[in-house]
Amino acid sequence: MVLELLLGLVIIAIIAFVAIRVVGSITLGIVLISIVLIASHFLIGTFPNLKNIPLLGQFFTFIPSTTGGFVAVINEAFFRIDIQSTSRDSENNLFIAVENTGAFDVTEFKVIVDNKTASITNKPKDPLKPKEVTTIETDWKDSFTSILVETKQAKAAYKL
Repeated sequence: MVLELLLGLVIIAIIAFVAIRVVGSITLGIVLISIVLIASHFLIGTFPNLKNIPLLGQFFTFIPSTTGGFVAVINEAFFRIDIQSTSRDSENNLFIAVENTGAFDVTEFKVIVDNKTASITNKPKDPLKPKEVTTIETDWKDSFTSILVETKQAKAAYKL
Protein backbone atom coordinates (compact mmCIF):
# COMPACT_ATOMS: atom_id res chain seq x y z
CA MET A 1 0.00 0.00 0.00
CA VAL A 2 2.86 2.38 0.74
CA LEU A 3 4.40 1.61 -2.65
CA GLU A 4 1.14 2.53 -4.45
CA LEU A 5 0.91 5.77 -2.46
CA LEU A 6 4.47 6.73 -3.34
CA LEU A 7 3.92 5.83 -6.98
CA GLY A 8 0.74 7.93 -7.03
CA LEU A 9 2.53 10.91 -5.46
CA VAL A 10 5.37 10.62 -7.99
CA ILE A 11 2.88 10.57 -10.88
CA ILE A 12 1.03 13.62 -9.47
CA ALA A 13 4.36 15.43 -9.03
CA ILE A 14 5.31 14.67 -12.64
CA ILE A 15 1.94 15.88 -13.93
CA ALA A 16 2.22 19.09 -11.86
CA PHE A 17 5.79 19.67 -13.08
CA VAL A 18 4.78 19.23 -16.73
CA ALA A 19 1.72 21.46 -16.28
CA ILE A 20 3.82 24.22 -14.72
CA ARG A 21 6.37 23.96 -17.54
CA VAL A 22 3.62 24.10 -20.20
CA VAL A 23 1.97 27.16 -18.62
CA GLY A 24 5.38 28.80 -18.24
CA SER A 25 6.25 28.12 -21.88
CA ILE A 26 2.93 29.50 -23.11
CA THR A 27 3.36 32.62 -20.96
CA LEU A 28 6.91 33.09 -22.21
CA GLY A 29 5.72 32.70 -25.81
CA ILE A 30 3.00 35.32 -25.36
CA VAL A 31 5.48 37.72 -23.74
CA LEU A 32 8.03 37.24 -26.56
CA ILE A 33 5.40 37.72 -29.28
CA SER A 34 4.20 40.88 -27.51
CA ILE A 35 7.77 42.21 -27.35
CA VAL A 36 8.23 41.60 -31.08
CA LEU A 37 4.93 43.35 -31.90
CA ILE A 38 5.74 46.34 -29.67
CA ALA A 39 9.28 46.57 -31.10
CA SER A 40 7.92 46.52 -34.65
CA HIS A 41 5.46 49.25 -33.67
CA PHE A 42 8.31 51.43 -32.40
CA LEU A 43 10.59 50.69 -35.39
CA ILE A 44 8.04 50.84 -38.22
CA GLY A 45 5.33 52.95 -36.59
CA THR A 46 2.60 50.36 -37.01
CA PHE A 47 1.75 46.84 -35.98
CA PRO A 48 2.49 44.25 -38.67
CA ASN A 49 -0.43 42.64 -40.46
CA LEU A 50 -0.28 39.12 -39.05
CA LYS A 51 -2.48 37.82 -41.87
CA ASN A 52 0.36 38.43 -44.38
CA ILE A 53 2.86 36.12 -42.66
CA PRO A 54 3.60 33.17 -44.98
CA LEU A 55 2.29 29.81 -43.73
CA LEU A 56 1.13 31.28 -40.38
CA GLY A 57 -1.19 33.98 -41.73
CA GLN A 58 -4.04 31.55 -42.27
CA PHE A 59 -4.19 30.94 -38.50
CA PHE A 60 -4.41 34.66 -37.61
CA THR A 61 -7.64 35.51 -39.44
CA PHE A 62 -9.43 36.34 -36.15
CA ILE A 63 -6.82 38.94 -35.10
CA PRO A 64 -7.44 42.55 -36.20
CA SER A 65 -4.84 43.83 -38.64
CA THR A 66 -4.90 47.54 -37.78
CA THR A 67 -4.05 49.50 -34.65
CA GLY A 68 -7.62 50.79 -34.55
CA GLY A 69 -8.85 47.19 -34.68
CA PHE A 70 -6.69 46.27 -31.68
CA VAL A 71 -7.97 49.28 -29.74
CA ALA A 72 -11.59 48.42 -30.62
CA VAL A 73 -11.18 44.81 -29.43
CA ILE A 74 -9.61 45.91 -26.15
CA ASN A 75 -12.22 48.65 -25.65
CA GLU A 76 -15.04 46.18 -26.29
CA ALA A 77 -13.58 43.73 -23.78
CA PHE A 78 -13.56 46.30 -20.97
CA PHE A 79 -16.51 48.57 -21.80
CA ARG A 80 -19.80 46.96 -22.82
CA ILE A 81 -23.48 47.73 -22.24
CA ASP A 82 -26.59 45.77 -23.18
CA ILE A 83 -30.18 46.86 -23.57
CA GLN A 84 -32.16 44.38 -21.48
CA SER A 85 -35.72 45.53 -22.26
CA THR A 86 -37.98 48.37 -23.26
CA SER A 87 -41.38 49.37 -21.93
CA ARG A 88 -43.86 52.26 -21.71
CA ASP A 89 -45.32 54.11 -18.75
CA SER A 90 -48.89 55.36 -18.33
CA GLU A 91 -48.04 58.53 -20.29
CA ASN A 92 -46.57 56.41 -23.14
CA ASN A 93 -42.97 57.52 -22.43
CA LEU A 94 -40.30 55.03 -23.50
CA PHE A 95 -38.33 53.24 -20.76
CA ILE A 96 -35.06 51.45 -21.55
CA ALA A 97 -33.36 49.03 -19.12
CA VAL A 98 -29.57 49.09 -19.63
CA GLU A 99 -27.00 46.79 -18.00
CA ASN A 100 -23.26 47.36 -17.77
CA THR A 101 -21.81 43.97 -18.79
CA GLY A 102 -18.24 45.28 -19.08
CA ALA A 103 -15.44 45.38 -16.53
CA PHE A 104 -15.36 49.14 -15.85
CA ASP A 105 -17.80 51.98 -15.15
CA VAL A 106 -19.64 53.69 -18.02
CA THR A 107 -20.79 57.33 -17.94
CA GLU A 108 -22.72 60.01 -19.83
CA PHE A 109 -25.78 58.31 -21.32
CA LYS A 110 -27.31 59.42 -24.61
CA VAL A 111 -30.33 57.84 -26.32
CA ILE A 112 -31.03 57.84 -30.07
CA VAL A 113 -34.38 56.47 -31.24
CA ASP A 114 -34.90 55.95 -34.99
CA ASN A 115 -31.86 58.17 -35.72
CA LYS A 116 -33.23 61.06 -33.61
CA THR A 117 -31.88 62.09 -30.22
CA ALA A 118 -34.38 61.47 -27.42
CA SER A 119 -34.31 63.49 -24.21
CA ILE A 120 -33.62 61.62 -20.98
CA THR A 121 -36.21 62.75 -18.43
CA ASN A 122 -34.94 60.87 -15.36
CA LYS A 123 -31.52 60.64 -13.73
CA PRO A 124 -30.02 57.20 -14.57
CA LYS A 125 -27.15 55.88 -12.45
CA ASP A 126 -24.04 57.72 -13.58
CA PRO A 127 -21.49 56.20 -13.40
CA LEU A 128 -23.03 52.79 -13.99
CA LYS A 129 -20.80 50.21 -12.34
CA PRO A 130 -20.18 46.70 -13.74
CA LYS A 131 -23.14 44.30 -13.39
CA GLU A 132 -25.49 47.16 -12.46
CA VAL A 133 -28.74 47.88 -14.29
CA THR A 134 -30.36 51.28 -14.71
CA THR A 135 -33.60 52.43 -16.29
CA ILE A 136 -33.58 55.36 -18.68
CA GLU A 137 -36.85 57.23 -19.12
CA THR A 138 -37.16 59.21 -22.35
CA ASP A 139 -39.74 61.61 -23.72
CA TRP A 140 -40.19 59.41 -26.84
CA LYS A 141 -43.92 58.72 -27.31
CA ASP A 142 -44.01 57.47 -30.93
CA SER A 143 -43.44 53.93 -32.10
CA PHE A 144 -39.87 52.95 -32.94
CA THR A 145 -37.83 50.42 -34.89
CA SER A 146 -34.37 50.98 -33.40
CA ILE A 147 -32.78 52.32 -30.23
CA LEU A 148 -29.13 53.22 -29.74
CA VAL A 149 -27.89 53.87 -26.20
CA GLU A 150 -24.47 55.48 -26.14
CA THR A 151 -22.13 56.26 -23.28
CA LYS A 152 -18.75 57.93 -23.36
CA GLN A 153 -17.15 54.46 -23.52
CA ALA A 154 -19.60 52.06 -25.21
CA LYS A 155 -22.85 51.72 -27.12
CA ALA A 156 -25.65 49.19 -27.51
CA ALA A 157 -28.28 48.83 -30.24
CA TYR A 158 -31.81 47.43 -29.99
CA LYS A 159 -33.94 46.64 -33.04
CA LEU A 160 -37.47 45.41 -33.33
